This record gives sequence, C-alpha cells and structure tokens, in this order.
Amino acid sequence: MRNRNLLYFSGFFGNFFFERGIWILYLTSLNYSLFLVGVLQSVLNLAMFLAEVPSGVISDRIGRKKSLLLGHFMVIVYLAMFLSFHNFFALLIAHMIYGIGLTFISGTDHAFLFDSLKVNGKEKLYGKSIGNYNGLVILGLAIAMGAGGYLQEISWSYVFIAGILTQLIAMAVITQLTEITFENSEHQTQTVSDIIKEVKDFFLLNKAFKYLVLSLSVFFAITSVFYMYGQDLLNQEGLSVRNISIIFACLSIVQALCSIFSSKPAEKFTPRRVLLFTFCVIGAAYLFIPSGSLYVTVAAFIIINALYDIIEPVSSQVVNNEIPSRTRATLLSIISLMTSFFMFIAFPFIGFLTDYFDSAMLLTVIGVLSILLSLCMLLSFYKLKASVAIQNKVEL
Repeated sequence: MRNRNLLYFSGFFGNFFFERGIWILYLTSLNYSLFLVGVLQSVLNLAMFLAEVPSGVISDRIGRKKSLLLGHFMVIVYLAMFLSFHNFFALLIAHMIYGIGLTFISGTDHAFLFDSLKVNGKEKLYGKSIGNYNGLVILGLAIAMGAGGYLQEISWSYVFIAGILTQLIAMAVITQLTEITFENSEHQTQTVSDIIKEVKDFFLLNKAFKYLVLSLSVFFAITSVFYMYGQDLLNQEGLSVRNISIIFACLSIVQALCSIFSSKPAEKFTPRRVLLFTFCVIGAAYLFIPSGSLYVTVAAFIIINALYDIIEPVSSQVVNNEIPSRTRATLLSIISLMTSFFMFIAFPFIGFLTDYFDSAMLLTVIGVLSILLSLCMLLSFYKLKASVAIQNKVEL
C-alpha cells in the first residue's frame, strides 16, 4: 500500500501543468495560427504514436520506476525549451520530446498501481484506487491551471518555471517507490521478442479486445482534441485568458470528483452499463455546444469533459481485468498508441477546417460521430466476448 500512496503523490505533483489550460493562447500570443498550433500538436501526437509501444515494451523490460523517472525528465526538458525558445523549430523539437516523455508515463503509472496491489493480493481495490489516483492527478492539474492564469499575468516564464519545479518534486517521490518483481515462473525476465510475441498471442486469443481498444481510442482522442480546442472556443465567446483558466481549473475539480466517485456507479450498475450510459449522455451534451448561449456552451463543455473522467477509470478497470501483468504496460500502450494516432489526424484536420466552418458546429458534428463510433465498437466488444463465453461453456 506504500507504493499506492507514493504513486498518489507523484501523480499529483507530476500533473502540475500550469500551461495546460492556456498553452494554445500562449502560442497564439506569439502570432502562431491555429493551423501551426495544430501542426505542433500533431507532431506531439506523432511522437507519442511512434513511441507508445516501444516505451511500453521498455517499461515491461527495465521496470516501471525507471520508466516514470525518464518520462518526467523529458517533460522537464520540454518545459525548459518552452521557457527558452520561441521559434517554430525549437518548439517542434520540444513537442517531440514531450510526446516521447508522456509515453513513458502513460500506462506505466496504471500498470505500476495495478501490479502494486496485485502482489499484495488486493487487485480488487484497483477500481477505487485508480479513481482516487486520477482524481488526485486532476486535482493537481486544476490547481496548476488556476494558478497558471495568474502566473501568466506576471510573466509567461513563471508558468514554465513553476512546472519544472513540480516535476522535480514528482521525480523525488518516484525515487522512493519499490519496484515490482515477480518471483514465479509466470513472470521470469523477458526479452523484448518475448513481450512482442505474447502481445500478438494475446490479440489472437482475445479477438474482442481490439474492439475495446478502438472504442476507447476514438473516444479519448476526439474528446481530448475537443478539450484543447475548447480554449479557442471559449475565447471566441469573449472570455479572457484568466477567465478561461478559471473555467478549466473549476472543470478539473469537477473531473477529480467524477474520477474519485466513479467506482460507486460501476460497482452498483456494472462497468458496462456505466460506460454505455455515459457515452450516450456525452453524445447528447455535444448537441448543446452550438447553442449560441455562453452559459449553455460552457455547461455542455464542462459536462462532456467531466464525464470523460468517469469513462477513463471505469474503462481502465475493464481493460486491466482483461490483460496479463507481464505485458500490461505494453498492452496499455497500444490504447495510447491508437489514441495518439487518431489525435495526430484529428488535431490539424480540425484546425484546418476551422478556417472554413463555424468552430462550435464543427466540434459538435465530429464529437457526435465519435461517440456513435465508440458506442458501436464497445457493443461489439461485449457482444463478441459474450459469444466466446457461451461457446466455451458449451465446449465444457
């Protein structure tokens, strides 16, 4: 349980991204167009796409602790470059480093948490633990985004310096984690080729899992793009940078509460029902984005992004129950890989289309279509899984 508590602290401080709610506004203040901002984000997603599976394999190979330290170090390099350079090429390199760094953190933290509980025979606590973990992560982000708006009024430099300091705190906490080791034959030291082979075998034996991967990847990608373009959307509604940062900070607090209490409805109604119902509510909320009313638009924006943090921990529980520990980080990275791929395509594409179409209507149409696709894939996953279970029962 010591590892779990330390992961709570490292996740909290490691997500003090003071620029998160205003980074697009920072770049536009440097006279970058939304298309160029989209290119930078696309490069970030491309870097994540290319590094996701390799970083997962490396994490399974060298250990979760070293992977987390490497990831946070790369985030520090990214922040230092943002602090020091304004030219496009330097920021391009910074986004590449940032993307690679994030791949060493994403999936690894969840895998570390799950396996830390599993070695103590307490993996049933994962649903509650991942909800608490995500809640603290979002709370840290909320505090940082709220402070970021005020730091920006003093100097943009303070935004990035503060981020570097909190990343160093996170790294100090991570050094105190105990690496997970498995002593039984199931978890002997693996080569990279062993890990890749086992991942291939897993997909061959669990054909339904690909539908779950597609469902979650599409949802996470499009909702993340919507979240980021929300900065510009709210700015077009006449809100100041400070007010936008406050809205994002308040949103993060709501997200934290949703994440912390996400295990409650999942335990009462089953994860399947929670996922399906939440997808439907998000789809309906998208329809209110182009309402023409600032208050309705902001409310719909908050609902969509808050419910994201019910989907994330509940789906994480579903995914982790499907996969083996020895290739956990690699398999989790595949979901992140697909998410990065879809974001790589969507971010510049949407940025390009905003020059020709109304942003609110465009985001609504793409958002609704993504929800419909995610719902279809999720239903296919549960349908195929049920048919396999019935077939296995008949064979027995």
